Amino acid sequence: MHQQALPKFRVAICGGGIGGLTLAFCLSQCPDLQVDLYEATARFSEVGAGIGMWWRTWSIMKTLRLDGDIAALLVPTLHYRKADQPEGFDIGDVAARGGLLTLHRAEFHQLLLNRLSPRCQTFTGKRLRHYIQPIPSGAPIQLVFQDGSTASCDLLVGADGLRSVVRTLMLRGQAKLADARSARAEAVRLRDCIQPRWTGVLVYRVLIPAERLRLIAPDHRIFSVPTQYLGKNRHLMAYPISHGRFVNVAAFDVQYNKEGSLFTDPWVAEVDPLNVKQLYSDFEPEAKQIVDCIDGLQVNQWAVNVIKPLPTFVSDRVALLGDAAHAMTPFQGAGAGQAIETLHHSLRIYSEVRRPLAYQVAERSRRNGTYFALHDVGVDGAGSSLTELGRKIQQSFDWLWDSDPAVDHRRAIDLLERELSGRL
Repeated sequence: MHQQALPKFRVAICGGGIGGLTLAFCLSQCPDLQVDLYEATARFSEVGAGIGMWWRTWSIMKTLRLDGDIAALLVPTLHYRKADQPEGFDIGDVAARGGLLTLHRAEFHQLLLNRLSPRCQTFTGKRLRHYIQPIPSGAPIQLVFQDGSTASCDLLVGADGLRSVVRTLMLRGQAKLADARSARAEAVRLRDCIQPRWTGVLVYRVLIPAERLRLIAPDHRIFSVPTQYLGKNRHLMAYPISHGRFVNVAAFDVQYNKEGSLFTDPWVAEVDPLNVKQLYSDFEPEAKQIVDCIDGLQVNQWAVNVIKPLPTFVSDRVALLGDAAHAMTPFQGAGAGQAIETLHHSLRIYSEVRRPLAYQVAERSRRNGTYFALHDVGVDGAGSSLTELGRKIQQSFDWLWDSDPAVDHRRAIDLLERELSGRL
């Protein structure tokens, strides 16, 4: 007689961005898992332009054997200048262990999509409406999508971004339980974590054909080292991507007095390049050379929103990943990397290991934003104040090469083994 195959453990991932794709890639290597990846939009695609990847995340890429196509893009340092004046001043370099990897977000996204195992089923046009996590907890989780279709799974992972439906449903459910226990303050805190809040930061993103900049500045600094040009409440970052074919530019305009408010306009909108050029009209020439190249190109304004720290990333057999769990500002160059780094006991341990680091990164990123905007740092010109600012910027990145994701992995395994041994 043929032995009947045991049913596979079913994992549903809602969200086909970088975090969801990386998780799907990892889990689909296991033959005992069925992985279903649901993307809300009509096709798998990634918004945004360039991303930076530091040593922690790069080491994971090597472990996953995803490094071969992108290793040549590593650069050794990141340079900072005070630039909101006719003649800029060097602040210093962040010399990174293992270098900084600069990537086109869409190209990296496509690389992950191409490497998915056939064991991973992918679905598009599947925006989650709600899920039902039955009692007893061993029964399958039921998924209902906006188009009326349904599915089931044993584990649900919400990698569905800042406006996460999974997070909203999870926190509402936890708040309802808190209400039932008369824990009113806890219920209020949980509901307060649902709605994203504006950081006071607007970022203007644009991809410049590299040849356009080479025509006016063949030896421009950014072709050899990614550079951030800092100014009071304005700063911009530029570096080559796509093997040097494009220059990724992210220009920031900050209003920290509005941090924590609700951004009621569209979060992403196309804007007139002239408006962006005017923001940096008083910057030094090499910064203005970059901004002058955006004429006639599509420039998108993004309102940078985040969510308040969550008490947990899991609820029974539902877990949150990436921006759905810990959306952060982009000033550590680690948002995508944090999404890349991820059963009841396993999920609890995941939350215990991931939350402290994710929120440490989020706070460092917020602090970096204030440094780059020269906010409350006492910098008015050249001299010792710039040296001190450079030291603070360097220190804010130290965790990226002083910490090791293998240590977090080992800690998670140790916690899981301890948990299981206590139950045998």
